[in-house]
Amino acid sequence: MPFIIYFKPWQTLTLFRAIVYSFLLGPIYMAFVFSGFIYAPASHSAVFFNGFLPFLTLLISLVWLKEKISRLQVFSVLLILFGAFLILLDGASLQIENSWLGDLLFLIAGFLFAIYIVVSREWKITIPELIFCTAFLNFLIYLPIWIIFIPKNYVSISNIDLLTQIIFQGIVPNLIGLLLVTTAVKKIGSAPTSAFLAGVPATASILGIFILGEYLGIKGWVGIASITPGILLLALFNKSEAL
Repeated sequence: MPFIIYFKPWQTLTLFRAIVYSFLLGPIYMAFVFSGFIYAPASHSAVFFNGFLPFLTLLISLVWLKEKISRLQVFSVLLILFGAFLILLDGASLQIENSWLGDLLFLIAGFLFAIYIVVSREWKITIPELIFCTAFLNFLIYLPIWIIFIPKNYVSISNIDLLTQIIFQGIVPNLIGLLLVTTAVKKIGSAPTSAFLAGVPATASILGIFILGEYLGIKGWVGIASITPGILLLALFNKSEAL
C-alpha cells in the first residue's frame, strides 16, 4: 500500500490495460494452474506450462504483432519441447488418457502467462503498474469472493505450514518472480525470457539429484542436453537480431 500510494501507478494506466494485466495474472489464471494439479501429476506442469511457453510466446507474437518467426527460432522451440518431454518420460509415462484435463488446464494457464509476457513487452509495463494490477486490484476483487463463497479451513493449518505457503506461493513466485520476469522481458525480450522459463524441468531435475538424491536416467540427460542449446539459440538469436 505505501509503495502504491507513493508511485501512483493508476495515473499511467488506462482502464483497459489495468483489466488485462489483472485478468492475465489474477485468480482465474491461478485457478487454471492449481486445478491442473488436481487432474495431472505435478511433473506434467513443467512440460505443458513451462515447456510450451516459448512456442506459445512466438505464436502470440506471430498472430497478434505480425512478427516474423525464423527457422532457427522454430528449431530452438522444438529442441526445448523435445527435451521437456524426455525429462518427463524419464520419471514416468505420460498417461495422457488419465491426465489430459490437467494437462489442458496447464496449457491454458501457460497461454495466459505467454500473453502477459508479450503484452508486458509491447505495452512497456512498469514495476509499480505490475504490483498495482496483479497484487492490489486482484486483492480487491478476490477477497470478497473468498470471504463469502469459498470454503476456508485455514484454522486447521499449522502456523509453519501457513507461513511456508505465504512465502513460497505468495511472495516468491507472485511478487519476486513476476518482478524478475517483467524486468527480463524489458532487457532481453519476450522470446528469450520464455525460453529461460522453459528451463524449469532441467533445473528441477538437476536440483533433485543433489538435494533429494533422485536418479536421472538417460532420457533425462538427453532431455537436458536438448533443452540447453534450445534456450541458448533462442536467446542468442534475439540478441543478435536486436543489434
